[in-house]
Parts: sequence; structure tokens; C-alpha cells
Amino acid sequence: MPASTHSSLRVASNGDSRRPSLVDVAKGAAEDLLDLLVAQIRLARVELVADARAALRRVARLALFIPPLLLGYGFAMAALASWLGRYWGLTAALGAVAAFHIAVGGVGIVFALRALSRVHVLERASSEAADTVQHTIAAVSHQDQERVPRV
Repeated sequence: MPASTHSSLRVASNGDSRRPSLVDVAKGAAEDLLDLLVAQIRLARVELVADARAALRRVARLALFIPPLLLGYGFAMAALASWLGRYWGLTAALGAVAAFHIAVGGVGIVFALRALSRVHVLERASSEAADTVQHTIAAVSHQDQERVPRV
């Protein structure tokens, strides 16, 4: 029988016309849950690969423009230090430009690390897996409650 057949059909297809036992229902639910979790893990892998490829394309495009930007920035800062050197002396001008860059770089790294800590990888896939487990447990417990004879 195909793996995609629902568990209640698998139990009833063996030629027995009686209702499946609680053990059979639980076993079928566990098998279905396992199949679903495996499928969700596969989907998460595909999603992760697609996201990584898209991010890599963007990073490659960005990396193309970094060398000319850095070269131009370096010349601009050398010109600034040279201009400030007329008034403060070359050593003080170079130190001021360096201190400014260290301060701006430190603040930028702090903000970047905070933003990075808010990124959740595979958030959708993990929430779907958790929802699946909760729904399956709720469905099995609902079936158990229906089978309990009321006195």
C-alpha cells in the first residue's frame, strides 16, 4: 500500500471489518506523524538551500562593488588627513581620522550584532513542525476520548 495512504485506511484494508483498536490507531498516527515530520525536514532543507543560494547571489553582487568603494574611501580619508595636517600637524590629523573610524566602526558592529541576534533561521519550518506535532497529539487524544465508554 502506498505510504501516502491514511493510517485509518491502512488498518481497515486488511480484510477485517471491525473498528481498529486503540493501539492500531496510535501506531497509525505515529507513522503518519513520522512521515509528516520527515517531509517537513525535507522541505526545510530545500528552503534553506534556496535561501542560501539567493543570499549568496546578493553577496556576490555586493562584493563586486566593495574594492572600488574602499579604494575611493581610502583616498578621501588620506585627503582629509592631509588637509587637517596643515592645521593640526600630520600626526594629530592621522590620529583624529583613525579615532573617528574606530568609533564609527565599533558602533556599527554593535548595531549589526544586535540585528543579527534577531534573525531566526528556518522559523517557518520549525513552527510548522511544532504545529503538526500539536495537531496530531490533539487528534489522537480526541479519538481516545471518543473511545472511552461513558458510564
